[in-house]
Amino acid sequence: MELRITTGSAKNKKLIIPDIPGFRAVQEIAKSSMFSIIGDNVEGSVCLDLFAGSGNLGIEALSRGAAWCDFVDGNKESVEAIRKNVENCNFFEKSSVTLKNAVKYVAGTETKYDFIFMDPFYNDTSHTHLFKNLGNSLKDGGVIFYFHEDGVDIAQILEKTPFEVVDSRKFGVSVYDVIKRKRGY
Repeated sequence: MELRITTGSAKNKKLIIPDIPGFRAVQEIAKSSMFSIIGDNVEGSVCLDLFAGSGNLGIEALSRGAAWCDFVDGNKESVEAIRKNVENCNFFEKSSVTLKNAVKYVAGTETKYDFIFMDPFYNDTSHTHLFKNLGNSLKDGGVIFYFHEDGVDIAQILEKTPFEVVDSRKFGVSVYDVIKRKRGY
């Protein structure tokens, strides 16, 4: 499997993939679809790449003009790969890379994000607590992109959170949901 940045200042840069059993990268077609939804809103934005893996989504955002991206992953191998990828794409000055559990990171950060990318391992679907904490991390008008396996009960995960799905896209067995804050929250 080869990962590369598709557009922007780091176009065609290849990314290191962490050597982790079960690692799966977002398909290029799904990534392109997501960034077509974001469009020019990525310029100057502040992003969070949770369960960052290789840093693929956050680095693509930086390449397309995001002002900043925080990369968070709970796996040491992933964090090492992200650091190398950030450096290779010359985004060291526009990012931070943190080795931490996603729930603990979100509970402790005071940063407000325009875009939050979440691509956890597909067998890890207990994210209700995480989504409850994300309410404090998303700017008004911000968007969460949540990648998961087809068949996940997203309504159950988002129950009792301030969020709702506004769009979904399916690519084979993979799905991503576009999630925003409910009105009145």
